[in-house]
Amino acid sequence: MGELRTYRDKRDPGRTPEPFGEVGGADTDAGGRFVIQEHHARRLHYDVRLERGGVLVCWAVPKGLPDGPGAPRLAVHTEDHPLEYLDFHGEIPAGEYGGGSMTIWDSGSYETEKWTDDEVAVALRGERTDGRFVFFRPKRTDDAKDWLVTRKAEATARPPRDVQSPRVSVGGRALKLSNLDKELYPGTPKNAVIDYYARVADTLLPHLAGRPLTLRRFPDGIDGESFYEKNAGRNAPEWLRTVVVPTPGSSRGADSARFVVVEELATLVYLANLAVLELHVPQWRVDDGTGTDVPQPPDELVFDLDPGPGTGLLECARVARRVRDRLHDDGLAPVVKTSGSKGMQMTAPVVVTDPGRTSEYARAIAQELARETPDDVTAVMAKDRRGGRVFIDWSQNNTAKTTVAPYSLRARAAHGAPTVSTPLTWDEVEACDDADALVFSPAAVLDRIAAHGDLYAGALADGVELPEG
Repeated sequence: MGELRTYRDKRDPGRTPEPFGEVGGADTDAGGRFVIQEHHARRLHYDVRLERGGVLVCWAVPKGLPDGPGAPRLAVHTEDHPLEYLDFHGEIPAGEYGGGSMTIWDSGSYETEKWTDDEVAVALRGERTDGRFVFFRPKRTDDAKDWLVTRKAEATARPPRDVQSPRVSVGGRALKLSNLDKELYPGTPKNAVIDYYARVADTLLPHLAGRPLTLRRFPDGIDGESFYEKNAGRNAPEWLRTVVVPTPGSSRGADSARFVVVEELATLVYLANLAVLELHVPQWRVDDGTGTDVPQPPDELVFDLDPGPGTGLLECARVARRVRDRLHDDGLAPVVKTSGSKGMQMTAPVVVTDPGRTSEYARAIAQELARETPDDVTAVMAKDRRGGRVFIDWSQNNTAKTTVAPYSLRARAAHGAPTVSTPLTWDEVEACDDADALVFSPAAVLDRIAAHGDLYAGALADGVELPEG
């Protein structure tokens, strides 16, 4: 069996997102799973990891595995890693051991041809790597860690493989990805979209848990046609969690739909592979505690601040501060985010028994602010009433409606990158005098999470009872 003591001694679980699993159970010597990770540390290299003895046996190969038979390449034998590293990708903080970004370059299975203390011969069968390799320790070397790797010729020719449709394991789920180089935003391919959702998952998933999603798909990217999808589809994998929810008033005349509920990383990756860019959630959850999925009363109050012609994010910020102050009067603690499009959105956790109560309360607040400053705010949806005003859309609290989730991508691009519905601090809302400062890319959002954590966590707090109307 392998050992993970060396691995743990080099890492602090409070400072790195890397997994800290235990040595796994017994396995065979015939082969197993492998992963190759592209590691941008002090120098770019490729980490080759083979499953054996309940751990991953690892080599760091500076130039990557050889493309064909020939001169051997350096392969530095490193410490054993936990099996959970098969799925790991992300950013190891600067200053930590191995600091830098790590992405999965390839994965698959392997067969063992020889395994001794000084030589390991394996056949790797991945989507980008398909061949026979020998890792060996030279007889004369000053460092026991300095191994070499060479590629052996195949006994017979093998058919070409489709490198655009790799099969990957995500959280124990087998997924097949497709068309990874296809641009979904100008200059942004699908693999970057998948990577963002995978990296933001830990922060995003609590905001999606228990909420039936409405999905907005862009099969040909944001410049092509899009459509909203509620039904999970007949080809959805069996492990995907779905719930059947009534859909009264459906534009398609359907009485119900089978919605996806996202509660694990694999589901996010599966949806991103379908070119689902936007995730829209209702303000209520389903209760599966009894084995049946029943819509519960709303647990969130939302205000969607939509700028009319002649207004923008700065005007929305001023209205957001007024809404916040009014909610504070009733003991509510709202959080705020950009919509990732034109406006802002606010959420406060609440407790109600009547599903219509949140709409009634939000409408009263919107109408109150519109009466106070009719030239700046409107509570009426009619477009001819919105010029120069911010529309406080209280109707988003209707249980049949949805709002884009925090950290969801939007079907917009700015400054050469996709935009994201991004949580803000109230200090940012107070101080902002530049609308561009409230537009964030996926990379910027991930940096903000690393620096500040989940700025929308207040939406997950215990709810406050709304005052009687």
